[in-house]
Amino acid sequence: MAGRGMGETVDDRTWPRRSVGQMYFPQFLVGMVATLLVILGWTFASTGSIWQALGWTVLAAVVLQAGYFALVLWLLHGETRVTDEAKSGDGAASPAKLPGPFERDGIIQALLSRLFPRLP
Repeated sequence: MAGRGMGETVDDRTWPRRSVGQMYFPQFLVGMVATLLVILGWTFASTGSIWQALGWTVLAAVVLQAGYFALVLWLLHGETRVTDEAKSGDGAASPAKLPGPFERDGIIQALLSRLFPRLP
């Protein structure tokens, strides 16, 4: 990182946990509620009818939710496209070997390898 000297202690707790390009649901939820409240107030002030204001607000909520769903699908499609391109570029690469359930803990793996030396 720029501006940091060697050996300097970095407190990463101040950095946001989400990366660029990800959707942050609580932030979306606050924005959506604020938008719906503005729509509710505006339509009530324009029409004078609470029922019309609620109807337009429900319609806006449906449109916002449909847009959010479409954006999530678009982001997921983009991620799968990137991973597919990476896989097609690495034609000779073999899949990574994942550890088995008994290989994750060093103590259990050591015990099993001593008791059953022929197991893989």
